[in-house]
Amino acid sequence: MEVESPPITPLPPSSLSLSLPPRPDRRLANQLRPPTCELGPLNRADGSACFAQGQTSVLAAVYGPAAPRFSRKERVEGAAVEVTVHPHYGLATSSEKEEEGAVKALLEAAICLERFPRTVIHVICQVCEDNGGLMACLMNAASLAVINAGIDMKYVPLTVSMALISPPSATMKTRPSLPPSSSTTAPTSSSTYLLLDPINEEERQSIATITMGISSVDQNVLSCQSMGIMMPSQLFEAIDVAKGAAKALMAFIRMTVEEHSRHISKEK
Repeated sequence: MEVESPPITPLPPSSLSLSLPPRPDRRLANQLRPPTCELGPLNRADGSACFAQGQTSVLAAVYGPAAPRFSRKERVEGAAVEVTVHPHYGLATSSEKEEEGAVKALLEAAICLERFPRTVIHVICQVCEDNGGLMACLMNAASLAVINAGIDMKYVPLTVSMALISPPSATMKTRPSLPPSSSTTAPTSSSTYLLLDPINEEERQSIATITMGISSVDQNVLSCQSMGIMMPSQLFEAIDVAKGAAKALMAFIRMTVEEHSRHISKEK
């Protein structure tokens, strides 16, 4: 059963998002794309979820906890987590390997692994569409699939993406594909602004991108992947924006799970 989010109220304005030009999709700078989610779309998986934000969508499936095929994968102290990411088209590259490592680290910290010793939890993510914020969509889809599988978690990881943009009046510089040299200086806060949940076009124009995981329990930062350069004040601003967006995502996930539970109860 697919659940659509009601209109998400924009977050309070921030110092980095004032006097901004309209975005390509007419959202405010601190506004998420409306998420949609379907729990349990795959019958043969132990848990599955299809999560989408705008035109970025990911289908995730969870198999396990189950006995590993090879004894070398057994961990006496708890379950082992394996993550596989399939791209939208073509063969997997180093980008998918990086995404697999990030999703794996996030799930290993969230799942109560000690309750499933000598087992393997395999998470498979298929990218269906990519229009920006893919890493966040992967992590949210994987978390929802784990929830649908009924695997115990300490908290729900809530992941959001952001982009740091120079104003149109300034010279637009595309974010470098390689790490910046030590001589590169970070832009000042007054010359940049922060966009929440950017699309591909905005990511290409950004000077830095940030993907941040937030805990649903205590609002602590769980993970942070960034590319580009930024000042400490800009990073702290991104943390505040991510925490506000995580609350909106948690409300949507709670509504999705409750709606799915009612649907299952009616079928019984």
